[in-house]
Amino acid sequence: MKQLERFGWTDELRQKWQAIVQPGLVPARVVADFGTSLRIVTPTVITAELSGKLAHYTPSESTPKIGDWVGVHIASNGTAVIEALIPRHNEIARKVAGRQVVKQIMAANVDIAFVLLALDGDFSVERLKRFLYQLSISHIKPVIVLNKADKVEDTASYVTEVRQLNLPIVTSIATEGTGVAEIMSYIKPGHTAILLGSSGVGKSTLTNQLLQRDVQATKTVRDSDATGQHTTVHRELFVLPNDGLLIDTPGIRELQLWGTEEELAENFDDITQLIVQCKYANCQHGSEEGCAIQDALRNGSLEARHYASYVKMRSELKSLHQKNTVQQRRDNKRSRKSMNHQTKDIQQDEREP
Repeated sequence: MKQLERFGWTDELRQKWQAIVQPGLVPARVVADFGTSLRIVTPTVITAELSGKLAHYTPSESTPKIGDWVGVHIASNGTAVIEALIPRHNEIARKVAGRQVVKQIMAANVDIAFVLLALDGDFSVERLKRFLYQLSISHIKPVIVLNKADKVEDTASYVTEVRQLNLPIVTSIATEGTGVAEIMSYIKPGHTAILLGSSGVGKSTLTNQLLQRDVQATKTVRDSDATGQHTTVHRELFVLPNDGLLIDTPGIRELQLWGTEEELAENFDDITQLIVQCKYANCQHGSEEGCAIQDALRNGSLEARHYASYVKMRSELKSLHQKNTVQQRRDNKRSRKSMNHQTKDIQQDEREP
């Protein structure tokens, strides 16, 4: 298990493994996700396919993703088939882009996340808060990285704006290696870190700097609109020089939330504390008498942009809940119809001589 320990194998995972272990299966970790196939370490690094059950009869969110630990069967000819998923410690999720109500797992079993904002036009505290929400519900420690500090004359105003979040902040210039040592100091041996952010924020460049070698392709950002292009096209886990682990992911153009309004309230406790002070329990925080939210907005103790972020995210999560409820009803209806058809088939078979 020495090699597996290098990739994060722990006593907790051993206990989970004992609960699902089957004859012929060995534990492995997913270290690259190419969509149609996965690369795993068993401890040797090999390519594996999903079993028919996982590929065709398991919801996508419950199939192995980058960072997952799995049970794999390796045939005598070297082919590997993943048969089981070891229960996750945590996961980073989002709703898939578009109208589908589907949960997408971006990575699993992560200890710390670096959320990158580039100071060349990408900077957005509102977008940052969306990432922080998704990390908080999975109890993943976040670190804010303000990259491309050379693109602005003074970084102080940007640091001040994110300091209110009370999280570690690193100012970096990935192309020059500035800030890399500080980022590395947060990643412990055997612990898994992940880089998150929009396209073009410098994740691939930072990955190369952390690994001290070029493993990810990089591209320049268009000067016309400061827009980046996807350079990382798949998710991959690397072993760092200090034996820490790093997951690099494709840039996220749009982070649609996945979670609940209750979990959001924990992220905006300053606002929830004001809400309970409103005169009326059903206050809509508009023009009602005794609205603590409106009072705080007027006297400046509550920032309008901060409250707007909360309202937008709450509305999105409320809509998600409603769509999920509708989807569950449809699924239950289909399930009942399927069971009725099966019952009729059985009864028909019993009547036949």
